[in-house]
Order: sequence, then structure tokens, then C-alpha cells
Amino acid sequence: MDMNAFDVIIIGFGKGGKTLAAEFAKRGRKVAIVERSDKMYGGTCINIGCIPTKTLVHQAKIASGMKDATFEERSEFISVKEAVTSALRNKNYHNLADNPNVTVYTGVGSFVSSDVVSVRTSTEEIMLTSKQIIINTGAETVIPPIKGVVGNPLVYT
Repeated sequence: MDMNAFDVIIIGFGKGGKTLAAEFAKRGRKVAIVERSDKMYGGTCINIGCIPTKTLVHQAKIASGMKDATFEERSEFISVKEAVTSALRNKNYHNLADNPNVTVYTGVGSFVSSDVVSVRTSTEEIMLTSKQIIINTGAETVIPPIKGVVGNPLVYT
């Protein structure tokens, strides 16, 4: 099996990973960035956190002035959110993938050893090697232990 050598491997295409990948590439380092889902380039904030939430809140404010709006008109708000997140995800992907010092791998990254990462894509397994591997994976909802918040059915995550 061929081994693809890099100066740096970054597992996770979120805010930290994409920022580090761009900085290392700018310094002439050969970078591999691994993301398990093509729907998560850019990370949690852009795809499922801050940006889609703020977009829907903005759409809800617009809707409050649309007393006689049809269901179809209101359902367009989801399309607006999808368009915003899709545009940002595409921009984030191309900011790195179009850089000659960066290779984006879409698949699940797993350690094989201290300097080898296996990337399982939808069609193959690719081995990457580097002495420097950075883990930048995922966000997790944390419910603060505040009375009235924990277990409240009106608190959504």
C-alpha cells in the first residue's frame, strides 16, 4: 500500500483545522486535511451551529411581519439557510483544496501508529504519514448546570 507523506496531517476541517492548514500552507509546508463529511467543511459553526441558527433567527424576524404568509412561503426560510451554509462550505473547501500545498481527504481518519493515519473514503483506504498530526475534531453540546435548564423540554440543542 502506498504511503502519502506530508509535513502536517490535520484531522478535522473546523475553524482550528482550516486556519492551521492555511497557515502551514502559506509557509510552504505540505498539508493533508481530513474531514469525514463533505457536509462539514468549515466545521460546526458554519454548517450546524452559529450560522444556520442566526440565519433562521433572521428569517423568523422577517416572518413575524408576514401574518398572512403561506406554508410554502415560510418553508423558503429553510432553503435560505441551506443556501447560506452551502455557499460558506464551498468557499471553505476551495480556500484549501485550491491551494497547491494542501490536499483535502474526505473520509474517516484513524491512527495506525504515531505517525500514520488511515483515511477510509467511500471507495478506498489511503495511508498518510507525518511526524506532526493535529486532531481538530468535533463540537459537543454542553448543557450548563443551571436550575431550570437541565431537562427542560424547551431547551433545544
